[in-house]
Amino acid sequence: MDAPKQINLAVIDYVIFCGFMCISIGVGVYYAVVNRSRKDVFKSAAQSDDYLMGGRRMPYFPVAMSLLTTFLSGKAILGTPAEIFDHGLLWIIHFSMSAVAFLISGFIFVPIFFHLSTTSIYEYLELRFHSAVIRKLCAAVFIANNLVYMGVVVYGPAVALSSVTSMPTFWTIILVGCSSTLYTTIGGLKAVVWTDTLQAGVMFAGMLALMAKGTVDVGGFGRMFEVATASGRMAELWRFDPDPALYMSFWTSTLGAICIWLSLYGVNQMAVQRYCSVPTLKDAQKVVFITIPLYFLLSMMVCFIGLLVLTYFYNCNPLETGEITTYDQLVVLFAARVAENYPGFPGLLLACIFAATLSTVSTGYNSMAAVIYNDYIRPHYGDGHALLINKVLVFLSGLVSTAIAFSVEPLGGIVRSSVAILGATRGPVVGLFFLGVFARKVSTRATVVSFVGSIGVCLFLWLCSVVENPYKDYHMPTNSSEEGCHGRPFNLTHIPPYDGFYGRPDTLYFSRISPFSYALIGMIFVFFPALLLSHCMPPREERFSSGRRHSLTLMGRPCLKM
Repeated sequence: MDAPKQINLAVIDYVIFCGFMCISIGVGVYYAVVNRSRKDVFKSAAQSDDYLMGGRRMPYFPVAMSLLTTFLSGKAILGTPAEIFDHGLLWIIHFSMSAVAFLISGFIFVPIFFHLSTTSIYEYLELRFHSAVIRKLCAAVFIANNLVYMGVVVYGPAVALSSVTSMPTFWTIILVGCSSTLYTTIGGLKAVVWTDTLQAGVMFAGMLALMAKGTVDVGGFGRMFEVATASGRMAELWRFDPDPALYMSFWTSTLGAICIWLSLYGVNQMAVQRYCSVPTLKDAQKVVFITIPLYFLLSMMVCFIGLLVLTYFYNCNPLETGEITTYDQLVVLFAARVAENYPGFPGLLLACIFAATLSTVSTGYNSMAAVIYNDYIRPHYGDGHALLINKVLVFLSGLVSTAIAFSVEPLGGIVRSSVAILGATRGPVVGLFFLGVFARKVSTRATVVSFVGSIGVCLFLWLCSVVENPYKDYHMPTNSSEEGCHGRPFNLTHIPPYDGFYGRPDTLYFSRISPFSYALIGMIFVFFPALLLSHCMPPREERFSSGRRHSLTLMGRPCLKM
């Protein structure tokens, strides 16, 4: 077998990459200096609001760019093409459903959260259900989920960089974690948003360059369509089996995906914090509507790269020749082949992957600090030393997430592990906010019982999947041949005698529940049981509005008469 190929980066590649990293950190330093010199931000509370929310005066376009890059991270750029190569084209449908979730968010959730004028989204739950327990419980779930998710995101580019240079994965994880932690800690939300805008441009440039050169190298659109059809990847679009015990289907790519996207862009602290950082509700909705076409374009570019990778390696699978050790490295190997003999190209592509990653983790660190401070520290200790406390929280969030990145690989790859973790914890949270907005007469007690039960069900499914790993042998075949590999030795991927799409038959049914349906299952197990239990545990004062000008429910509630 061939050893994994190491790529020699030219001086210009290092200049481009290091220049990008220095600019990212420099933006954080700039805003740290500017904020210290401002005379209108002198109180601790005002400093904290400026640090976490940009003073609620951010222009809508860079905020939209920040939102665009937040959840299309390095894991998506690396992992989505790997999924298309190995499992088919259902990710095209999955990404398309993001537009539906954005519209629901823009018309229903954003107005409610914007008028709430809070830093933490979970304050809504306390006001709506008259319960600090629900607020702190959901905040705890977000913090735990986000720490793991950020670890997954940091892991992605670490794999990429270690596969193209001699630097071990350990040091690449340290590089990503430390650089993102540094500029987020010193610069706050303004540094995050403006750096994200720069990173969005780098992402588009890198991906467009790779697509243009790659399309020529694989033989054009006709060849791509031919391989997608002959390999069976195109046929995967028509998987209509409603059985949830399968890897992915049309239903998990539509209904399940809508719930996943709502958990990211509708009722997520990282997204809502950006919606509320602009001056007006109209601006907040502009952020949503600008992001819809741009996100669709960017996600389809990622899927297109997946088709390029499939076409390029279809006749000589690099895992079968031993050039790479995981499908997550396919994009990097493809980029190295395409960029060969083009100085500066590898550096741009490397910066593209890091741009996507840094934008996500910096947003995550900032949002975790906002939740920890506003939901746990501020109610008990007030605003004393608020800015210092928030910077310490951002720094600690970055350190913990970086440490968690070292444990990602055993979870099954960067896409599957992140989607499973997201769905298992955020699906129930989506159900909780749906109850708050749409169910006027649901009781707090019924809501808590349903939420805890739903979290338990989803974590049980996730643990079953991790322990038994029923889809580890599910791989769609390629067409490696001696001619295609130019005489290099290869070992064909083992295809089991059963349909791997349905998982190993000797595993528990629960372990084979699709990880892409966890979010939908979690939402259902909160929403409907809470409605039923509310008949046994009728609502008390939570059925009344707090008398606010803007209601916390879609249809409004009666005010409590004293």
